[in-house]
Amino acid sequence: MIGTFASPRDPGTAYVNWHHSSGRLTGVPGAWTYVRGGMGNVSFALARAAEEAGATVTTGTPVRAIHPGEGVELEDGTAIAAGTVVCNADARRALAMLDGSAPAALREQVEAVPMQSPVLKVNFALRDLPRFPAAGHATRGTVNVTGGADAMDRACRLAQAGDVADELWCELYFQTVADPSVAPAGHHVMSAFCQYVPYTLAEGTWDERRDEMADRVERSIERFAPGFRDLVEYREALAPPDVERKIGLTGGHIFQGECLPEFMWDRRLPYRTGAEGVYLCGAGTHPGGSVIAVNGRNAALAVLADSV
Repeated sequence: MIGTFASPRDPGTAYVNWHHSSGRLTGVPGAWTYVRGGMGNVSFALARAAEEAGATVTTGTPVRAIHPGEGVELEDGTAIAAGTVVCNADARRALAMLDGSAPAALREQVEAVPMQSPVLKVNFALRDLPRFPAAGHATRGTVNVTGGADAMDRACRLAQAGDVADELWCELYFQTVADPSVAPAGHHVMSAFCQYVPYTLAEGTWDERRDEMADRVERSIERFAPGFRDLVEYREALAPPDVERKIGLTGGHIFQGECLPEFMWDRRLPYRTGAEGVYLCGAGTHPGGSVIAVNGRNAALAVLADSV
């Protein structure tokens, strides 16, 4: 599915969004797909495959510490012996779990990567799909709304100063267009990734201003989809600290660190940490984030190579 930019400066024009052109799942360049039943089904499928291969999968068992060459220690004090530990948590959390066992070179590399998300995520339950006149069609799978480069630059600079712009760039996903099963009949869900926001607000806290910021998101969308706000039945706003607290991602960063040129490709974090038997396989490693499974595959190949 190819996204569309709707421009208020030229309401009759829609601009194709190619920034997701790396998608290849359907064999069509630029095509991205949804998972039937929601993204959580990816985790369930992996768990089933692992169990069928003989693995034991446990949840709700937080790890307190990684002991290189020995295994891990759970928060309740339980020790699990393992010569190899593959960590999918972000590298800052891995450092904390390694504590004094982290090699100095790894610590230096990890701490050099910026890891504060600029994204406000808002999940919406809608009574109907919005319409975007500039796009010239009913809602498809992905739509991007923006006032243009100047507006995005202003929002970025305000976020760096601890503030939030009235107009945000929003990438909107309409999962129910492809998979109606994730909402009641006749209703829809929409998730919005909105930039730019600060991790820490200069005035007030996210707990105090979360609804205010979600209102700004709604107004940003309303500019391109008249009547959108009347369609909202429920919303859940997740600021960077919320994502950090709920999911465990440092800084709320879904890519486990910035994807700026100096931290891309071979400049991502290594799979081998330098600590005995400890490997990283999360989005902070090569080639980066998104649901692509390449990081885990490459980490597994490193484990197998080191086991020979």
